Amino acid sequence: MNIVKVTNKIALVMVVLLAYWVFIFTCSTVFGFKVFRENMSEIFLLSILGIFAVLLGSIIINIMFNLTAIAEGKKCTENMPANKYKYALLGFLGSLVAIFMFLYLGDVATSKKKEDYLVSSASALIEEQKDIMEKLASYSFSRKYIESAGHDIKVLSKVEEKFPQVTVIVRDSLNGKQLLLGFSSYSGLGPQEKALRVDYILSTSSEERQYLNSVFDGKVSNHRFSSSDGRYEIYYPVKTDQGIIVIHLSQYSRYGKMGS
Repeated sequence: MNIVKVTNKIALVMVVLLAYWVFIFTCSTVFGFKVFRENMSEIFLLSILGIFAVLLGSIIINIMFNLTAIAEGKKCTENMPANKYKYALLGFLGSLVAIFMFLYLGDVATSKKKEDYLVSSASALIEEQKDIMEKLASYSFSRKYIESAGHDIKVLSKVEEKFPQVTVIVRDSLNGKQLLLGFSSYSGLGPQEKALRVDYILSTSSEERQYLNSVFDGKVSNHRFSSSDGRYEIYYPVKTDQGIIVIHLSQYSRYGKMGS
């Protein structure tokens, strides 16, 4: 067995694996692909260390045997035909394209699966907690409602572990202009604190405001799902005898973040 050839092949395989790993991690970070499990950064760093360890060992062994071969006056290298280099390069580039497509399609499938999972959980939660939904839909801006809503939302957060962050959205008006208010489990008031609508105004994007206003106008009844950088959100309209509210459920998954 030619030890030099073996170590050359091992080194080449390690370099290719390193290139693939860096490419996968870069695509996942830059494009926000969510295909792999959480704590990906730690797995990535440990894999890199393992690859470097094997690569370094192969290089050291290769150098030792090459030096021995040189001392003995033997030929150490073999030339590879130019067309083999060309085919190898094309194959490598093609594999990178295939990996990118796999990551993209995997991200789409992951988001869809997450949406179905969260929507079914939200629907079950709302069905189980009809009494709370009726109370939340009976909205009037007052200290009593704010304190009651904070307690009820805390119950929802405790009951459904998949949704640590729950916000109840209602529509109100301030100085003759419609606005969206959001209440959470942290919406309580101090003993001497005055309830002000401005403190509960919900910060949203223009697309979110358009969707929410359409819900309160009765034009839209479907949920709205979004995902970005491991954060999954659902706006889930709830229509009761008392009126319409929107339950905002959010969940964050740490994928490939340093320190996760």
